[in-house]
Amino acid sequence: MRRVLAMYRQVVVALFVLGGSQVLLAQDYSSPLTEFGVPDVQGVWNFKTRTSLERSDVYDGALEIDEATMLENMLSTPDYVAALEANGAEAPGPQNVGGYNGWWITPGDALASMNGMFRTSLIVDPLNGKIPWTEAGSAVRRAQRFQNPMGVADSDGPEGRTLAERCLVSFSSTAPFMSSLYNNHMQIVQSPTHVMLLAEMVHNARVVRINQEFRDLPYEQWLGDSIGYYEGDALVVETRNFHPWQVGKERLTSTNMKLTERFTRVADDKLHYSFTIEDAELYTQPWTGEMPMYTGENLYEYACHEGNYAMPAILAGSRRQEADARAAQ
Repeated sequence: MRRVLAMYRQVVVALFVLGGSQVLLAQDYSSPLTEFGVPDVQGVWNFKTRTSLERSDVYDGALEIDEATMLENMLSTPDYVAALEANGAEAPGPQNVGGYNGWWITPGDALASMNGMFRTSLIVDPLNGKIPWTEAGSAVRRAQRFQNPMGVADSDGPEGRTLAERCLVSFSSTAPFMSSLYNNHMQIVQSPTHVMLLAEMVHNARVVRINQEFRDLPYEQWLGDSIGYYEGDALVVETRNFHPWQVGKERLTSTNMKLTERFTRVADDKLHYSFTIEDAELYTQPWTGEMPMYTGENLYEYACHEGNYAMPAILAGSRRQEADARAAQ
């Protein structure tokens, strides 16, 4: 069977339509197999890109553009970083206590390149590159931006702060993976029965059970419950049962959401990554995004709490405001 597949790859350039995304495999490329006979997608992968999730209207609906059009419409990386600094670490005013400067920011230097062209959005389906919200879904999303899932005031205690501030869950998207300002690496480790998807940001790890069913658990897990299987050259991962505290974060809008991801090696140093999100209550249709991932550097420990002085400072400031308010009565 392997010999037949190899011969097939050498004869044609295979175009797979995967839930609305298209994977163009390089001619003559044969995806390697692990020692236990499944497609080998292991390694550290970098997914930084300046391509946004949704398509900007500046591109007049075009999904793919050439390099000249990209350079004409996209801020250069130095200008992009300078703009972020001007509104963050270098922002004027007594209320600014500093933040990440340009040294930390590594968003990528170009839009995602697919099949020799540059992508204007990660979303490829719908064709307009926009999230297909229902009217009810748009209302839910707007409300979520102002809700605290713990049901407590922002600074009553640590539980009122965001999951990212508490170093519990990544504040860049890892379900699905999407580029952020920095730490855009992930690592895949495969065994015969499990796959680990390790995000660099906050070292979040999703453990995927291979050829298993979803479990009826009495609790929810961070990043949901993931199962996987192999389909052709692709590792397919399905995730459900997201934790309610994560709803409203990382593009997760419902505990009923189903996420399907596909990891396909298309070159020794390149993965094709696609994801499809389904939730009939919030979206008019399932929607799909895709991007390339490239061989990355080694992952190092993401030390969050060790240097996080913001949490006690925020809580102490809130206690001081409460004391001042009592003294003024």
